[in-house]
Amino acid sequence: MRKNEKIIVSALALLFSLCAAGVGCGLAGDSGLSGWERFACNFIFFMQFLATLWTVVAVFRRTR
Repeated sequence: MRKNEKIIVSALALLFSLCAAGVGCGLAGDSGLSGWERFACNFIFFMQFLATLWTVVAVFRRTR
């Protein structure tokens, strides 16, 4: 995969991941969940975004 393709795919992955996390956190915040359940849902959505970010970083990391 060429570098410009990696950049486009990575940017799209981060964008969609951030949107999904935002929608998920918004839905969890608007639901009737208790504080602990809401925290768990928001944590999962946030970690999903971080996992995508770490994957993008690993794609661009240079190997020796």
